[in-house]
Amino acid sequence: MRTPTHTRRPRHAARLTAAAFATLVSASGLGLAAAGPAAAQPTVPSAAFDPMTTGWTSIRDATDAQFSATFAEREKAGDLVIDLDVDPAGGEQRVGAVFRPNPDGRGWESRRDLDDASFAARWAANRDRGYRLAGFESYRVGGKQRYAGHWVENREKLGWASVRDRTSGQFTDTAKQYERDGMLPIDVDAYDTAKGLRYASVWVANPDKLRWAIKREMSGADFDAVTETNRQAGLRLHTIESYRSNGKQRFAAIWVENRNGRGWAGYRDMDADGFRNRWNQLRDMGLRLDDFERYDTAQGTRYAGVWRQNDDRLDWGPRQKVDALVAAHRDAFDVPGISVAVTHQGRIVYQRGFGQQDVADDIWMHGNTVNRLASVSKAITGVLAFDVLEGHPEVSMDDAVRDHLPWLPAHHTYTLAQSLMNRSCVPSYPAPLTNTWTTNYASATKAVPVFMDQPLGCVPGSSLYSTAAYTVACAVLEELEDTTIDRIVRDHLTTPLRVPTLGLEDPDVADRTTIYGTDNTELDDDDQTWKTCGGGLQASAHDVATLGLRLLDGSILSAADRTELWTPLGTRSYGWDVGTADSGERVVGKPGGQPGANTYWRVYPDDDIQVVVLTNRWKGGHSAATLSDQIGELLLDTL
Repeated sequence: MRTPTHTRRPRHAARLTAAAFATLVSASGLGLAAAGPAAAQPTVPSAAFDPMTTGWTSIRDATDAQFSATFAEREKAGDLVIDLDVDPAGGEQRVGAVFRPNPDGRGWESRRDLDDASFAARWAANRDRGYRLAGFESYRVGGKQRYAGHWVENREKLGWASVRDRTSGQFTDTAKQYERDGMLPIDVDAYDTAKGLRYASVWVANPDKLRWAIKREMSGADFDAVTETNRQAGLRLHTIESYRSNGKQRFAAIWVENRNGRGWAGYRDMDADGFRNRWNQLRDMGLRLDDFERYDTAQGTRYAGVWRQNDDRLDWGPRQKVDALVAAHRDAFDVPGISVAVTHQGRIVYQRGFGQQDVADDIWMHGNTVNRLASVSKAITGVLAFDVLEGHPEVSMDDAVRDHLPWLPAHHTYTLAQSLMNRSCVPSYPAPLTNTWTTNYASATKAVPVFMDQPLGCVPGSSLYSTAAYTVACAVLEELEDTTIDRIVRDHLTTPLRVPTLGLEDPDVADRTTIYGTDNTELDDDDQTWKTCGGGLQASAHDVATLGLRLLDGSILSAADRTELWTPLGTRSYGWDVGTADSGERVVGKPGGQPGANTYWRVYPDDDIQVVVLTNRWKGGHSAATLSDQIGELLLDTL
């Protein structure tokens, strides 16, 4: 593979503007369509360029250096470019792209910032070595015309053609000729030059005789109307282009027969926050970005995108009923944001956000929004403790904590198991600790001395719910691993299980939710490092659910350890509550609640079902536990 320079993974920021048009998909809303055999699509072969399911990465608004670095990273990972966008809007070049895995290892090349002669040379060289042009861009930088393109190895030896720098009339004549030749348009570009507006297009042979349409010089309203007409005729939006013509915003697009019926969506005229919101929402619903466009308008920079169904989440039977349950709960209690993830039979089948993770800036909640977990941290710590002890066979859950922390005062006579099962009798929030603690502790070991001289609240072995006891338990883990709890969480859970958002609370990480008080006013973030293991972790609903999948499939903990993890004394085990559902199924779970969070992690181990509910407000009548139970009972009745 050849590379020019470019790439970075963005934060995909975006707020939807009023002009963004409605989702355009198959007739039932967001593409509830049977997943039939994939037919050849515009960038054939379909297995490589319109697969039923594929990994993908998109980037936008990258500087030259940022894009170059990420481009090298994605190339090293074995990805190829399927869409490239270079935009000098606002006088500053920004680059975006969509990358996907390269399943058949075909050669490819992507180049940008080429002058006329250099582009012609690359075009000819790639043609001669059996590559075909798959995408084209032209733009002006510093008063000079520049060209970009990406080519793919033409293993199928399909006929293809491309033209550039055509006037409107020349473009029309060329399009008619290629249509007569049985060709299929796969890319269209309109751009300013020193001589005025010019057009380019890329065409490929159409052996499957897919129906298609191409149109230019459309207003926004015209584009919406044509897209709807084509949708009803069974065509899907393939690519969208926006440009200024005689002072007016215009659109060009290509539509192609949606022969396999997979869902799709298209949106235009989004500002940066709107694109971020839509990108996150559609990713949650199992769609991938296939086409990206950044363009200048009289109102500033705007974005458009075309998405394609990438898995069967859209087709999941209970989806609309779960949507209705969560939406009703949020509306009833005016919760700023709710994030939900559901797993069944080893995979995430549902993921979605409702409301906002940031109300003031209208940033939508989504499945990868990072939320404080509150006491759900205790359930994760239970898993973590068993995993750490698997590497220390000399250590038992029945060990007295003072065997490992001899500096504790003599009245700390409880065991490690009791500290993790709410039977240590350490008071939950012993003085001087409060919910608004502001001191940062570098480790659990550093935090324990703050409260270790306080008397116990009962005789060890008795039931007493305690957040502080988990700080003691994690100080033991730090002693065993000779490092901080932050590093232990990362080394045992975050990195090996690929749950990147799981970690100690950090309000500055990407996509971290704002936290809210009962009246929905923003709260200041408080320091939780004194109780990391009892209520100071954060993660997304997606990553909590993924952690649960790895727990259920044996990727972490042996079957024996998992059984012990969920074997209770009374109703509580190692950070978990254990019981039965209304319908009799075994259920384990953990609620969490503290300022800025009301959370629940629910698992039906014998039914291979999980429900994760995270919200960004604690009190006010709503209950993540109640909502997760309602979803769980629905699934037990349905699946």
